[in-house]
Amino acid sequence: MSTDAAMPPADVPAPAAERPVAGPVAVPHDTSGGALSARLREARARLEPERPSIPAPRSPDGVVPPAVFGRGAGAPAADLVSAVDALLARLVELEDDPQEPEQRALVRAVELVATGVPDAGWSADDRLEGETLLGASDLASTLHTDAAALLERLDAEERAAPAVEVDAVVTALRVARMVLDLESFARQVR
Repeated sequence: MSTDAAMPPADVPAPAAERPVAGPVAVPHDTSGGALSARLREARARLEPERPSIPAPRSPDGVVPPAVFGRGAGAPAADLVSAVDALLARLVELEDDPQEPEQRALVRAVELVATGVPDAGWSADDRLEGETLLGASDLASTLHTDAAALLERLDAEERAAPAVEVDAVVTALRVARMVLDLESFARQVR
């Protein structure tokens, strides 16, 4: 048998893995982290959406250029993508395996906030110390500040779709911080 018979014909396209990628690549599906990470992961995916190829309509005068939808057209700045990725990495680390008691308290507060504002005394039921609540509140404040700065940047660059997702993270962290502060206050007064 000749080696020419084993070679594919020249007009057969290369496998998908070998073809060059044109345009933005979808963010891989990842299940690490929790609710906050999922929202930020969605913001990252919306930052660089896949754009389908739509043929241009034709008219008697020739090809009509396609309409440009949205105000934030164009690829996002590399530092903006890096900022989203950095905050996402921090949230995944926090939600995947909270090592410190403050991290566990913040994750618990975010979980409780997602189902409604918890009744006073939830931290005593979870056996959390007052100082742990204060540390968790400080951590929530730091993450809130970073997420709010990212939201301002997305708004300034008119990237509404990812801004909606980041706004949900900002709100969740703000409410979690308030719940932690109120619980800490209630525990100190008693």
